[in-house]
Amino acid sequence: MYAFAEADDITFQLETLQDLLDPSTRMVLDSLDDPTGQEWLEIGHGLGSIARELSRRIGPTGVVHATDLDARPVPAPADGAPIRTFPLDLRTDELPRRPYRGIHGRLVLLHIPERRAILARLVDVLEPGGVLVIEDWYCPEPPRVLACADPADEKVFTEVVAGILAVLRGRGADLEWAAATKEAFVEAGLIDVRVTRSDADCAGPGLAHRLYACNARQLRAQLIALGVDEGLLDRFQEVAAQPGLVTTGWRLMSTIGTKPDPR
Repeated sequence: MYAFAEADDITFQLETLQDLLDPSTRMVLDSLDDPTGQEWLEIGHGLGSIARELSRRIGPTGVVHATDLDARPVPAPADGAPIRTFPLDLRTDELPRRPYRGIHGRLVLLHIPERRAILARLVDVLEPGGVLVIEDWYCPEPPRVLACADPADEKVFTEVVAGILAVLRGRGADLEWAAATKEAFVEAGLIDVRVTRSDADCAGPGLAHRLYACNARQLRAQLIALGVDEGLLDRFQEVAAQPGLVTTGWRLMSTIGTKPDPR
């Protein structure tokens, strides 16, 4: 189950993720063929920024279908494709069969233990010749601190982010899944599989550090249950906001594959 599904600050978290990752996703979409007039499926649409991006690219003659556990309405931009949202639990619900020419999902499958079975089902509903785009973070270990005002803060930052990763793993996340996605695409029968990689800017107080601080607040009870000291969590909020904090970042890996067309 998604660790943040019922967390506080979820809107702030999703806004931060959009600001942080949408530029990379737009570059991935730029690398694809013109989608004008096509039908696309967006899984885990969140606040809907990529559903709206797809709508703009597809235009009024196509459709964007967008789904999430909490599928709030997503208004389509002017002259864009209509966006039809609906609730869906990828673990248990059947995917509607449509002529999906493209399917996109970001930071979805890494959180779900049934990810490989879901991937196979996504390929199954994809139109022959259609494209699947799955984006996930590769974060097997906490970021390294490259610079900070007080050397003692390095330990604060590393321990709290390590705790966040431990909570995610405990909820079924595979934080190394992104490195295995290309192989999983090939095993699922996709062809022309390729991977692009991008790293977040981690100079403080930037979007990545804002996200870490938000996650630590959202998972505070779980982190304390793991043994993370409350004083450490309080200090972490101050450390993450420091202008002089520079860390390594998590890598977003975007895997793209095409379903063979037997014609």
